[in-house]
Amino acid sequence: MKIVLALFFSLSLFSFTITEKKFKDIEFLDTKVLSFDKIGGQRFFGISALEYDKKKKLLYMLSDRARLFTFKIDIKGKKIISLKPFSSCRLKNIYGKNFFLYQSDSEGISRIGDSFYISFEGTHPRVLRFKKCKQVGSVRIPKILRSYRNYIGGKNRALESLENNIKFGLITAPEKRLKKTKKGWHTIFNSSGKVCKFQKDDKMSLVDFESDENGDLIGLFRKLDFSSLGFIIKLKKISLRKGICKTKELATLKTKDGDNIDNYEGIVRVGKNLYLMISDDNDKFFEKTLLTLFVVR
Repeated sequence: MKIVLALFFSLSLFSFTITEKKFKDIEFLDTKVLSFDKIGGQRFFGISALEYDKKKKLLYMLSDRARLFTFKIDIKGKKIISLKPFSSCRLKNIYGKNFFLYQSDSEGISRIGDSFYISFEGTHPRVLRFKKCKQVGSVRIPKILRSYRNYIGGKNRALESLENNIKFGLITAPEKRLKKTKKGWHTIFNSSGKVCKFQKDDKMSLVDFESDENGDLIGLFRKLDFSSLGFIIKLKKISLRKGICKTKELATLKTKDGDNIDNYEGIVRVGKNLYLMISDDNDKFFEKTLLTLFVVR
């Protein structure tokens, strides 16, 4: 893992609020625009998922091109006080080689002990285990998840979300519903099979979820809004249980309403009822990497 030496980045000048809307169950506290060229020799772009180490106050950011970035983060009250690049690495396969481009669509991340578990889209949807950025194993997933042909939207709509849940262990879900799933429904899986299904607008993508203190999920949903050339973002609580899960909408944000949002794709809990979410700039100059702090009441 490459270490970043003597590099300090202050975010205080880039702070803003993404919306003026008021919600009953959620409050958006602070947003930073992240702009880096390279960190430890790795280009910083395309962030698709977040993970957090509470003890060390480290924030991990996973790029969808198989790169992992580590930051020191300081959050106090309702603000992100500082975010300092610490290290970076390029993920290696089990033979110690770089992932080929078509293999490297890394989308979801979860940390268990000293290992990172990462889900991938592409022609071979899978969940792999890494230590110090090198693959050391894999996780068996249900057969229906192993072929991109089973996903609505194909290879780019596969295993977007990954989370280590206190109720059901390592859980994952596709971005769009599976072809064999009834229209208007979405399914969450663990290694044993289906955990639960819940109702969802088929036009919205499930791009990530994160467990709350009770083992339920905060789900992040996204849709490209062609009418405004922007996005629609929804945050929902998913009451996780075997069978059918109930959902509750927490917030809806829309570019056309004047909300300062972008292509949000990752979410992580960083404290009691406190979360961060991040947007993927897709390596495009007209999209931004936004890091947003919010609280769920």
